[in-house]
Amino acid sequence: MERQMAERVTNPRDTESALDWQLERVGSTAWQEWTLKFQRMAFGYANDSGWHDSADALQWLDHHALLHEGVAPRGALVWYQADRIRVACSLGSGQVIGPLPYGEVAVAALITLSTDYVWSDPQFPFAH
Repeated sequence: MERQMAERVTNPRDTESALDWQLERVGSTAWQEWTLKFQRMAFGYANDSGWHDSADALQWLDHHALLHEGVAPRGALVWYQADRIRVACSLGSGQVIGPLPYGEVAVAALITLSTDYVWSDPQFPFAH
């Protein structure tokens, strides 16, 4: 499945490089309210995604039937409900990375963050 995702989505930064970029920022509190921006930049896009926030992106992805349920493959964007709609990146095996609700970039078990989640390929259709 991971290979299929990589073939369908082409970002400026590939999945492993995007995950490395995120891992280098573990512990940072600079991204606390910018989960979508963090993921967009991790995948190599310098300019805005075209979405107002994670909730707006989730609604757009849902409208275009681009969301999936079940276990998120490595590199997928995981959209979850915590204090609000947030997005993180799957490391595989139920682990995600990104700016978490408690304020810093970290790795966490998705199940500890939310049981209400879906995932999508790492797509930013309006970014460049």
